Amino acid sequence: MGDSKMRLVDLTHTLDGDSPYWPEDKPGSPFHTIVATTYPKDGNFTRNFSMPEHLGTHMDAPVHFDPEGEAVDRISVERFFAPAVVIDVSSAATPNPDYRVTAEDIKTWAERNGVFPHGAVVFFRTGWAARWPSQEQYMNADLQGLLHFPGLSLEAARYLLDHVQPVGIGIDTASVDYGPSTDFPVHNLLMPAGIYHLESVANLDQLPATGFRVVALPLKLGGGSGAPVRVVAVVLTESETHH
Repeated sequence: MGDSKMRLVDLTHTLDGDSPYWPEDKPGSPFHTIVATTYPKDGNFTRNFSMPEHLGTHMDAPVHFDPEGEAVDRISVERFFAPAVVIDVSSAATPNPDYRVTAEDIKTWAERNGVFPHGAVVFFRTGWAARWPSQEQYMNADLQGLLHFPGLSLEAARYLLDHVQPVGIGIDTASVDYGPSTDFPVHNLLMPAGIYHLESVANLDQLPATGFRVVALPLKLGGGSGAPVRVVAVVLTESETHH
């Protein structure tokens, strides 16, 4: 790329035992490490780890909600490098943990920023990443165990499918469906269309609304319903965009 300038932004949370997790029957983090070799004993250092497929910053593959959908190892690598945009709904979502992105939010972005790039990843910034890595604040369960965090409305998902046709969508909360959801309508609509989801994305506040690309490389986990993913934004500086 010659002497052109670009800025790389890591959109990935560190994956460890502090990563917020979906509450299951067993208390405590489902992320486990065991030291396998040590310098004093073996002259090197290695660990074994185990974890769920959907923990930390991760990709949901279409098979997660579509029996005929692609597993994470089957998604074409071309779809992991794409133009990207950020729709910032943090002013509406910050005071309302149950906020759901509307079709109007998406239309407003387009009015301000122009058409969506072809084959884009559309990120939604709710501001929720500021609560990471507190399990209590990030999953935000009430006394009945119901979770409360922002997500997309079904109407917004339908608008994306009909008018934007992204390769993927991303959000800075634990799910593209809002916390209280029990039927996951956004997953059920978009996954059969082959649209992958990036969940628990970090640092969306460091990005412009448009004019950047994203690289999202998941672990190539055979048959995976999802996998940890390293997500990096490639932001072109003014000097390069004007060449």
